[in-house]
Amino acid sequence: MNVEPANLMLNEIMNRYNEQPTGWIVLTDFKGNILILGPNEAYRLKTLPINPQEHIGVGVKIDTPHEIRRRIEGAPPYGFRIISSKQFKKLTNRFSNTESQSKLLSKILNNKTLSTWEIETKGRNAVLSGPVIAHPDLSTISKSQRQLDLKLTIEAGKLFRKKYPNRAAIYG
Repeated sequence: MNVEPANLMLNEIMNRYNEQPTGWIVLTDFKGNILILGPNEAYRLKTLPINPQEHIGVGVKIDTPHEIRRRIEGAPPYGFRIISSKQFKKLTNRFSNTESQSKLLSKILNNKTLSTWEIETKGRNAVLSGPVIAHPDLSTISKSQRQLDLKLTIEAGKLFRKKYPNRAAIYG
């Protein structure tokens, strides 16, 4: 497993998503971990905040995601879905009616997931992206994820110290 900068890995992920926009699942935790499962591969990223709008991190491609996929079976598929103006209006006007909103979201999640270039050609429609599933700690999914988490934490720290040595000195 080769550790790469997260920005390069995200470009690869978006290219893979655009080739086949169905069958994706995205999970995050509050420790800067992101797990992205595609139809045939998976990616694990570790990010560190630089400021509220910028992160730095590293990631790896997981060639055999079968163990992880079994553990999160039934998770809703991630993707970009066009929603109509009527659906958008209903969605934004129904925050007080959670039952009605839940039905509408279920209906929208059944919409076909589209590549980013397909969305661009459809005009100025609203787009729903997600869902992204929040997990308390992705390293607890399996033993291999715990080991990977340790490796990525070390590598993300090295990248942070290399790119931001003055900030790294503040944090020890």
